[in-house]
Amino acid sequence: MDQFDHHSQDFAQHWRGLYADMRQRCPVAHSDRHDGFSVLTRYDDIKKVLADPETFVSGRDLSFGDDVVRGGATVPTNPVRMGMMEMDPPVSQAYRKLLAPLLSRKAIDAYRPRMQEIVSWTIDRVIDSGSVDFVDQIANPLPAMVSLDYFGLSLDKWEQYATTLHKAVYREKGSARDLVALVEDVRATVVERRATAGERGDLVDALLTGEVNGEPLDDEMVTELLFMLLNGGIDTSTALIAHMFGYLGAHPGDRETLIADPDRIPSAIDEMLRYFPPGTGVARTVAKPVEIQGHRFIPGDRVYCAIGGANLDPDIFVHPDEVLLDRENSGKHLSFGFGVHRCLGSFLAPMELTVLLGEVLHRMPDYVVDHEQVRQYPTIPLVNGYLAMPATFTPGPRVLTGFAAALPVRLEPATTA
Repeated sequence: MDQFDHHSQDFAQHWRGLYADMRQRCPVAHSDRHDGFSVLTRYDDIKKVLADPETFVSGRDLSFGDDVVRGGATVPTNPVRMGMMEMDPPVSQAYRKLLAPLLSRKAIDAYRPRMQEIVSWTIDRVIDSGSVDFVDQIANPLPAMVSLDYFGLSLDKWEQYATTLHKAVYREKGSARDLVALVEDVRATVVERRATAGERGDLVDALLTGEVNGEPLDDEMVTELLFMLLNGGIDTSTALIAHMFGYLGAHPGDRETLIADPDRIPSAIDEMLRYFPPGTGVARTVAKPVEIQGHRFIPGDRVYCAIGGANLDPDIFVHPDEVLLDRENSGKHLSFGFGVHRCLGSFLAPMELTVLLGEVLHRMPDYVVDHEQVRQYPTIPLVNGYLAMPATFTPGPRVLTGFAAALPVRLEPATTA
């Protein structure tokens, strides 16, 4: 176990088996990689860590006596700060108080008609061709378009944002440089919008005009928070979309169940989130002495919480290695985290997935995935996703919503049969 490395290709190919073995034989494992860290794979242990932000902190550049630990929410520390994800209470909660109402269930429900139009536009791009790459043509553009539109950023650069974040999560060469450039682009937008802050009434305006503890947010913090939201909202959704359609492509019985009863889609999304957690894990730094499963941790120790391991824990989920659409406790998954750092997108993402799955099952119900051409990420240190998932289906008509006319990517003329 001392060579466990969630950045390795071996992990990407065998993570389910590795986590099962670790959970059974060594629920608190130690790895010498990345300057040393411990790995937790049991649901209750991970939930305990995430529920105790005083003992297990998320901040960066932490001092413990003469030692300085870079810390943060990833192992190793991410090259770009990740906003509230790498803050601790009470500071993180002050920012969360500002953002949470903007991403509440009520706010997302109000956005649903607009989201439906973006979903329809996305499918219109391919519906008359009879072929689609679920990654490149559905899973990549849709979360980027929805996130940029909802947050109040320009749609013109959706492809740049999606591609950059897509490559960064599996650490493609040059991706760190591109990520820094993306942050600079967000910063430039923030500076430009500062002059007209409050005029549009969107999420960017809310940050530009909002206050935390009575103080306005400077451009740097607004940039950091926007990057955090983009990073959390784009490629994680991209990953789950691909997993979802890949699974239903290989399990026609479950697909027919959802076609016959669309009301079951929301609960099916929860089960997909449990079985295919987009984020592979999250890190914390020990701030005070604590013991887990007989293992003693001291301040400065790094702990990696294997979300995929927690979601497959047989002590919590019956038959955890199966997708069960009627599972009663799917919603207990930890794919959105737990506690003070629970994902702010935990209403937006399921809504996006629900609308998309319903639309695809209605408009291309007979799609067939070419499994021989499916390509997954070579490594999955941050997000477990796909590079390609081609499929064919019976062509259909476009619905051509009015929203399509305002989008930067124009639809090609419809093909004729």
